[in-house]
Amino acid sequence: MLKAKTAIVLNTVGIFGGAERRFTGLFRYLYDKYPDKIFYIVSYDLYNRIKLMFYDFPFENVFCVGPGNILPLKNIIQVKINEDCNKRKNLSFFKKVHKFKKNYLHQRRIFREIRNIQLSYKITILLGVASAIIPLYFYFDKKNRPSIIYSNMDSWFSDIVPDDDLWYRKYSSYNFAHTQSDIVDFLSPFILEGIKERGINIPESRISITPCSFSDYSKCSIGDKKTFSVVFAGRLEERKNPFLFLDAVEILLNKYPDIIFHIMGEGRLSEAVYNRCQRLNSKNVIFHGFHKNPPEILSESSAFISIQETNNYPSQSILEAMACGNAVIASDVGDTRMFINENNGILISLDKNELVDAIEKLYLNREMCRGMGSFAYKYVRENHTIEKCADYYVKLFNMKPSV
Repeated sequence: MLKAKTAIVLNTVGIFGGAERRFTGLFRYLYDKYPDKIFYIVSYDLYNRIKLMFYDFPFENVFCVGPGNILPLKNIIQVKINEDCNKRKNLSFFKKVHKFKKNYLHQRRIFREIRNIQLSYKITILLGVASAIIPLYFYFDKKNRPSIIYSNMDSWFSDIVPDDDLWYRKYSSYNFAHTQSDIVDFLSPFILEGIKERGINIPESRISITPCSFSDYSKCSIGDKKTFSVVFAGRLEERKNPFLFLDAVEILLNKYPDIIFHIMGEGRLSEAVYNRCQRLNSKNVIFHGFHKNPPEILSESSAFISIQETNNYPSQSILEAMACGNAVIASDVGDTRMFINENNGILISLDKNELVDAIEKLYLNREMCRGMGSFAYKYVRENHTIEKCADYYVKLFNMKPSV
């Protein structure tokens, strides 16, 4: 039973990726059980996307912070994601001061909005997911503050640097969040080890690791899969290697003209990926961009590709694909072996030829492919469930760390 009033804070803009799916689903599940104890604080953009994807979503305890406004459904469009301007540069002292003040003022405004909600509803625990932890940093110098939990799901370790002397990035860096939060919730052991390797010391008593991920399997089923099709789904970023996938597609199109290739997702590379698909000039390569119901495609596909640079575990897209009976081809990195093995997929290096060979192997051995998909279908429903994950978070919230 959830004892304390708790708010999940997630204020991303321009995407609806794994974290957004996971915690939107978690809020919905917990709201059904504890409608007077759980709250969801989001950006206006995320609010609009949830409204677009879930017509029956319970918005009673959902609050918006930051710039923006609530839009009619017909006006909800993809927000262009700008290139990362937070990379380390040789900035002049005055530019550093400007960056510091700009970040400070922006995060401070969001903090004040969050605090107004927190005080109004007497919320005593705040879970900051990914970048949403940054405005919560302002709580740390206040008395009688709520407990702060930081949920870190970043396998890329963005904005994590080996030292804390970059003072001008204090309000856009996650170093401070790791050292100041009452509990740090890591999505996988790989992320925790990466943080330790970068010299960020967190007392063991404040470390927690999520036991599993989950997805909404109610929309997932195994279709007839008469046509062999392959899906690449995920954020379209360099680290997810969509162009490596398209390199393999170009080779396979010539050898097996009956294979269908789907690409779903959005990100910085959306336009470039779309243009590359157009140049392939094949009706068998289908670019979907943002898709509000991926299982619609995954239920009919046979194989799913996840070729990230650092870690595939526990990808929301992979879970959905497995729940729809897909064999998985994944890069053998990070904690990927925790849920992909010879029973449900093929692990490869980030190599074009290995990817081609793996897809070809599944195409030529349909019975083996179906067997992997069948195993995956059962595996996720037994091991990666909303019940298991929600139980973990309820226990985490009920710990109510001292402040």
